[in-house]
Amino acid sequence: MKITPTTLTINQLFTTMNEQFFIPAYQRRYAWKWKQAKELYDDINNLKNGDSHLLGNIVCLTSDHTAGINQLEVVDGQQRITTLSLLLHTFHNIFKKNGNGGECNRIMGMLKSKGPDQIPENKVLLGELDNDDYQRVLLQRDLENINNENLVNCYENFKNWLSELEESEFNSLYYKLLQSVSVIRLDVYQAKDAYKLFETINNRGLSLNHTDIIKNFLLGHASSFDKDTLDQVKENWKGLIIALDKLSIDDFFRQYICSVLRRKVTFTFLIDEFKKLYINSVINVEDLAEYKIYKKIKLKKEEDVEEELEDEEYEEEENEVSKDDNDQNENEALLSVIEFSKMLKDQALTYSRIRNRSTHNTKLNDAIFDLQRIKTFPGYIFLLPLFHDDNISDAQRLKILKMVSVFMLRRHICEYRTGELDEIFSKLINKLEGDNIIEQVRLALIDDTPLDNEFKLKFEKATYKGNVNRAKYVLEQFEYDKMGSTGELKINSGSDVHLEHIIPQTITTKKSKREFGDWEEYLGSEAKLLHKEYVDTIGNYTLLGQKLNIVASNNPFSDKLKEYAKSSIKITQEIVENYNDFKFNDLKQRSKELADYAPKIWKL
Repeated sequence: MKITPTTLTINQLFTTMNEQFFIPAYQRRYAWKWKQAKELYDDINNLKNGDSHLLGNIVCLTSDHTAGINQLEVVDGQQRITTLSLLLHTFHNIFKKNGNGGECNRIMGMLKSKGPDQIPENKVLLGELDNDDYQRVLLQRDLENINNENLVNCYENFKNWLSELEESEFNSLYYKLLQSVSVIRLDVYQAKDAYKLFETINNRGLSLNHTDIIKNFLLGHASSFDKDTLDQVKENWKGLIIALDKLSIDDFFRQYICSVLRRKVTFTFLIDEFKKLYINSVINVEDLAEYKIYKKIKLKKEEDVEEELEDEEYEEEENEVSKDDNDQNENEALLSVIEFSKMLKDQALTYSRIRNRSTHNTKLNDAIFDLQRIKTFPGYIFLLPLFHDDNISDAQRLKILKMVSVFMLRRHICEYRTGELDEIFSKLINKLEGDNIIEQVRLALIDDTPLDNEFKLKFEKATYKGNVNRAKYVLEQFEYDKMGSTGELKINSGSDVHLEHIIPQTITTKKSKREFGDWEEYLGSEAKLLHKEYVDTIGNYTLLGQKLNIVASNNPFSDKLKEYAKSSIKITQEIVENYNDFKFNDLKQRSKELADYAPKIWKL
């Protein structure tokens, strides 16, 4: 492994005219937030005279320098390099505003690269997801169209912090940035060495997320083949990054591994399980250092574990297959590293369509939205193969999604342990195989679903505080049932239809009494005590159009009834029909009536 380590000040790092730091699209997006930027700023600002600060290592994949612009592919350190360039740009703009042309030109020389043609290019070139946003920040134009707000926020934070400094403090910080802050630049000349070095640095304690480690492992293996293989794997990884933009890629990998193995896998064991899956799924892995570790360990799916427990003895003669035959059969099922990376990209695309509700079917998207409002995050383990399998029809998917919504709502209302759900949904994938998958899924879900009596009792007293979307979902289902909905009508519960508290959320403040009337007096002597217990239960909710405006007077509830009467929503009209007053006994009675009916709506 040929490595050229060089300790460079920030001034030295950026001033080589014909070098350009290239952050490829397969890297994660710029992700530093206020905390990370403030820590870097404080580390520099708090340096005393004569002190220095080491930012750590930057790993660059490079080649022999030429007369033109030489691109250094940043394998590790992209967040720091991007942040430093934004800080330098902030200094540039302040110097420009103050009329200091000399320092403006000096910084611009650091932020631009030039070849023999003398055409300036940005010193830092980001991947295609971020580069347009980065350019907007540098030019301070079209900022309203920025997608990655981390970039513009970082610049704005630096500008605000620097503007608070006295001139002498500003100049001191600028000098310390250029001359007292340094990095160790590690130039590596072969891709496989760059990824290996990345992993070595990580093993020695630098904090990386699971996605970084998986990417490095995959690209490191791809780099041991030819350049075309590495380029195709990079392209597939870039597709994965783009597909999962604004989603947690770590979450995707953990839930994907759970779906493949059909058992719960925690983040603690995610890297081990991924490498084990890879070693047992991909051809030509014998040269990997992990091969000796993971090839000896059988890749265990959930059903394999159960079979081992049931039957540990077997007849030796039944397994007398020649080693050559075994190897041949095994190799026929294995994937190339390119095929494996494409498979990951395709799974990521499916995962993205589910998470972003962008499938080709509007009804499926609506059903996924219901699950998201109920809060069904562990369910993506199961939804990934449900939507990835082309043999499953949309009609089947829709019925299964509705069953999952019943299952999840009942469990949430009855406060069942959420820690069990990873295991439940991982095993549920087995029911997608064979005939009559809808009935198989239904029977499997019943085993872990609260029964009607428990559901009714809990539903009556369940609180939705902090779960507005779940409450909207519940009320919508009551409304659809009362309408006898055939699926042709849909309640727009976003900005047009709101969750309405019949008894307001606040009743004791002067402002609430001015806006909503004196509910405290209206409700009686125990209003404060009972309000806290019942204000966020189902009996105190209805749906109401945004345009209906309730103006308070002496009788708060009678004023609400006037507006409720204008609503076209049946559950709101029923309040007008059934209640002349609405106090806590009325609220409790309404909760009980809705709870008695709930098992008929949410049934498997």
